[in-house]
Amino acid sequence: MARYGRVYGSANEKEARYQIFKDNAALVDSFNVAGDKPYKLGTNQFADLTNEEFRATRNRFKGHMCSAQQGPFRYENVTAVPTTMDWRKKGAVTPIKDQGQCGSCWAFSAVGAMEGITQLSTGKLVSLSEQELVDCDTKGEDQGCSGGLMDDAFKFIIANKGLTTEANYPYSAADGSCSAKEGYIRMQRDIPAKEGICGIAMQASYPTA
Repeated sequence: MARYGRVYGSANEKEARYQIFKDNAALVDSFNVAGDKPYKLGTNQFADLTNEEFRATRNRFKGHMCSAQQGPFRYENVTAVPTTMDWRKKGAVTPIKDQGQCGSCWAFSAVGAMEGITQLSTGKLVSLSEQELVDCDTKGEDQGCSGGLMDDAFKFIIANKGLTTEANYPYSAADGSCSAKEGYIRMQRDIPAKEGICGIAMQASYPTA
């Protein structure tokens, strides 16, 4: 608890959080002992949260609002698909980010895709601003820390003529007043659902949201 700067309002809350932590730690240990998955779990800054609390701030993607419209898209090659594709090895993924206690997963997803595509297009990996989306993209389904859609984030970026960098507009993990900056990146690429061999080919061609 001290490692992650946890401060509780009362002894009762501290005791309750400690019990949640112990339950989660036991779940982690049980998972790792089973050894039937190619990865291990560990405790982190979320270990004193219940599953419901965790999902309340990190499951704010409004998937039920997604458009079913499918625009034209040309796949250059759907036969030479690699067995695996790790965009980290291509240098197209920025270091791990933390959305904090803010339901902004939609912004992180959209920004992550654009960061990867920008690196593949320019050779430069630049961290872009999720906070600009959180603060400024609020006229439609995207509502800052209350959730949103990647599609609408892309539309906002087009209308806003770009998205600035993380350095210019740092992340604060909270809704704030819009202070839009000059855009660094300007792009959108509509694609159909990521299913089947075409979906696999698309995923292997460039990072997506």
